[in-house]
Amino acid sequence: METTALKINEIFYSIQGESLLVGKPTVFVRLAACNLRCTYCDSRYTFWQGTVMEQAAVMAKIHQHKTRYVCLTGGEP
Repeated sequence: METTALKINEIFYSIQGESLLVGKPTVFVRLAACNLRCTYCDSRYTFWQGTVMEQAAVMAKIHQHKTRYVCLTGGEP
């Protein structure tokens, strides 16, 4: 059986501040290890910091929050 893992910097619950979903409660899954180093990046701490998590563990964290919105962010765009 194959498993899928991602390097995750953080998973957190907040209010969406961008897109058509502004104001909606959202779980944010911030990926780690972007190699682009954009000058406008507001998350430089994610370049190196992170923990490898299996898909099931990521889903369990997401399901701890009662919202229908999830935003994947960070990592290499």
